[in-house]
Amino acid sequence: MEHKWIYINEITTLHADDDGICLSNEYNSITIDPYTLVDWLPNIIEVAFQEKEKRDKDKIEELKNIVNETI
Repeated sequence: MEHKWIYINEITTLHADDDGICLSNEYNSITIDPYTLVDWLPNIIEVAFQEKEKRDKDKIEELKNIVNETI
């Protein structure tokens, strides 16, 4: 079976049904069964918070630079 990759930023549709959660983009779709999703959820949330923290730090630095340039 060929693996299908769907990156979070490429998801165009998301829906849930009895089979699980279906994620798709214009090229691929994948269904994650509910039990697997429950197992993966803590890691997904952890990575999401890490990415948000990185973006927040980058945005703060960007704003500091803008403020320092205007003073």
